[in-house]
Amino acid sequence: MYRRAVVAGALAAATGGCVDRLHDVAASAPGDLGVRSRYIDGNPMVDSRSVLARPEELLTHAASFRSASSARGALKPDATESREFVERTDFVDDGGDAVLVIAQRLTAPEVKLRLGGISRTGDHSLRIAVDQSGVRGEIETDDPVVKTLLLRLSDERGPPKRAVVVIGDGRAGITI
Repeated sequence: MYRRAVVAGALAAATGGCVDRLHDVAASAPGDLGVRSRYIDGNPMVDSRSVLARPEELLTHAASFRSASSARGALKPDATESREFVERTDFVDDGGDAVLVIAQRLTAPEVKLRLGGISRTGDHSLRIAVDQSGVRGEIETDDPVVKTLLLRLSDERGPPKRAVVVIGDGRAGITI
């Protein structure tokens, strides 16, 4: 028990308390794919580009961005944490090697999103599994809220062309 506490403390100290980085390390992903994620409790996107603009029965939404200007344009001005994540991204269209995927889910307030795993499903196609934590069993709510996961992806094979984001029983396909 003591060893686990020491290891957990050392990991927390080494990562500066960044839980998202620990989840990225724990998530399964191809070795030639670099991944960083950031959980956002709420909706950093402008409503017209977010899950809130989708039909009521679609609880899962995903969007992708290849340039900093397009990513910033999709974010609310006061979405400080999301904007900082975007600023640390070297986008493909801006001469870098990364793309940004924003995954959203309408769900219960207690739910948190984290990266579960990424797998290749074909030539330049990915399946991104996002886990919902914080609630056990079926997740039902009469008053759902937006939960968001930002994903920075850099692939040694070149930027992915397509991705399917899976959160719970919901799926969202995107062209990157």
